[in-house]
Amino acid sequence: MVVHHCATRSSSINVGGTAGCAGAPEGAPHDEDAPKNRQGGTDQPNRPSTSEVQPLGQCLLAALTLAAAALLLAPIWTVRYPLLIDYPNHLASAFALAHLNDPAFHLNQFYAANWNTYPYLTMDVLLLGLQRIVSIDIAGRLLLSLAVLSVPAGAWFFIRRANPGQESLSVWALLVSSNLFFFLYGFLNLQFSLAIGLFLLGVWLRHLERPRAISWCALPPLTTMLYFTHLMSFGVVAVVMTVYAIVARLRWRQALFAWGLFLPGALLYLHATMSLHASHALQFRSLAAKAAGLLVVVLSYSPAIDFLTLLVAIGAVVWARRAKPRVAWGRHWLWVTGCLFALYWIFPASYGAGMDADRRLLPFVVLLGLGSLRMAPKRGRALAAIAALLFGLRGSALEIDSVRAQPHLASMAESFRAIPKGARVLPLVDWAEGRPMVERHFWAYGVIQGGWFSPCLFHDPGVQPFAIKAKVYNPYGPAFAEVKSVDWTAVRNDYDYVWSFRSPQFSGPLGTIGARVFSSGDLEVFRVTSSEPTLAGVAAGGLGKEDR
Repeated sequence: MVVHHCATRSSSINVGGTAGCAGAPEGAPHDEDAPKNRQGGTDQPNRPSTSEVQPLGQCLLAALTLAAAALLLAPIWTVRYPLLIDYPNHLASAFALAHLNDPAFHLNQFYAANWNTYPYLTMDVLLLGLQRIVSIDIAGRLLLSLAVLSVPAGAWFFIRRANPGQESLSVWALLVSSNLFFFLYGFLNLQFSLAIGLFLLGVWLRHLERPRAISWCALPPLTTMLYFTHLMSFGVVAVVMTVYAIVARLRWRQALFAWGLFLPGALLYLHATMSLHASHALQFRSLAAKAAGLLVVVLSYSPAIDFLTLLVAIGAVVWARRAKPRVAWGRHWLWVTGCLFALYWIFPASYGAGMDADRRLLPFVVLLGLGSLRMAPKRGRALAAIAALLFGLRGSALEIDSVRAQPHLASMAESFRAIPKGARVLPLVDWAEGRPMVERHFWAYGVIQGGWFSPCLFHDPGVQPFAIKAKVYNPYGPAFAEVKSVDWTAVRNDYDYVWSFRSPQFSGPLGTIGARVFSSGDLEVFRVTSSEPTLAGVAAGGLGKEDR
């Protein structure tokens, strides 16, 4: 409800970040776009009544919301294989966990569950629970649907609390929700943690402004849920609350309550890591690489659309700043956003098995930054319209790409027919230049359809509740990274088939240890034989046992 007069507030905390009226923060620009009559006043008699405008506006808003939701969901539900890179691997590991004791698959010969108080469990728990009532395919699509819808919903909820009256800015969250780096790569736990973190901050701000038992009871489980979703996001929200507490000069009791929310998660992590011997090696990027990394916030499968998005976003920011009345900034959330952005420049690129750790800060920088931006309502609606048009373009392009890719992916799925149920399969996939390829983990659908064994399902200790029980040769390691050398003797001893995609450098050696049983474009399937590899074959591939 908009308050048109200043009222005395019962709380000493101004969650919007400025002093002034509850409904109109001090310094917020006024709507200069109301039509004026000849005497200079507002031309009220010619305006439709509130009772006429409000239902029309609500209907339009509801229609636009449904259209945005439909465009977000279309690439998930209208195709057989959604274009997410890591998604098939996560789906297959969840399927294997749910069927470890299923006699139809005998997966417990190869895999085992490894549950602990690890972070990152949310996705696996949701998929396991959903498989009790629906198939793994439907469970995965429901999970993806929740991932894309939860981020804009969380952004709207956060902005409603942190920046009242500027909820239209949450439309920009649609661009983050279907981003290549944050969603299409398959980083679903990061996506969920972003939404949970925004909801958590919104509830916390509400509790600061008006403490209630319901918010007091909701905050601890939300914070613990955030820990079980993504450890880094758990830390980011702790930093955000700390910076806000300092800038807003919260009472010590309020600050201690905020820090206490993270104590259970910290203890759970300490318990989980006591038995782990994980690598803690740090890697950092150069300043040039950091600057280039900022572009991940506009990435999609189309470089041309990415470039257009970047130009339009920069133009929208320049226009919003230069037009009159000037844009106002909420001091509290501007400080928080600035501190997170500064942290990006010094944050390591990787920590142990965690890759691109610094770039995972950027969605928080973008969405929390919306909590500090204040402008006239008409300009806010204009920016929201720009974001909606960009999202419509990007969403439509993703849907078109998804549909166009299906014949190619369906032809790749034919390779599963060439491999019998329960076979031991080693995928060899090109990782040249690290470019995104939806085919990279496509072989994992064979684990679901044929009950294959493959050691390339994600099984990072302390990350996935999943372990490889079979002692077999694995040229990748737990994270399924680039293969530079292969021990062909070990492959012959440990595997029945090799699924090779866009890896012509391995065709020669594979021909010496097996026979090609399927070929389609860049995809080849070899049935491994028991004969010894010839020296000529090893020389042709340049990769022998000594290269292991």
